Amino acid sequence: MSEFENLDQRLQAALERIEKGVANQTTSQGIDPEEVNRLKAALADAERATSEADDRLAAQKADHHQALARLEEGLQAQRQTGMVLDAELQRLREVNQQLTENNRALREACESGQVDAALINQAMLAELESLRAARAAEKAEIEAAMAAIEPLLVATEGDA
Repeated sequence: MSEFENLDQRLQAALERIEKGVANQTTSQGIDPEEVNRLKAALADAERATSEADDRLAAQKADHHQALARLEEGLQAQRQTGMVLDAELQRLREVNQQLTENNRALREACESGQVDAALINQAMLAELESLRAARAAEKAEIEAAMAAIEPLLVATEGDA
């Protein structure tokens, strides 16, 4: 420990000699010590202002990153909702195609005078499935609309 104390004392003495040397040099060169002190104070003020600006910038960056993260989460939710909606609409198209084919077969059977109970059952089942698919697609559309509206409601509640 004494070695560290010795080094500390030597450093303090060297710094004091440097300060005295700078002070002597400024007075011997005709530099006003008050002007030097004023410039040092101005420099300290500028450093303080820079530090405060850096702090504000860091806070703004943090806010920006949080807002960006919320937007990305919302975008991901929108993509997911869109994928669900697309899948439900595709299912609706397929079921409606099947319903069209079943109805065509049922019409042909009626025209030829051969009414087949199995065709009627198939048509009824296809129609029920079509109604289910239409409901699922409507539900997906409503969920997509709600997912788009919910962030706006949360933002409005936060502003109030």
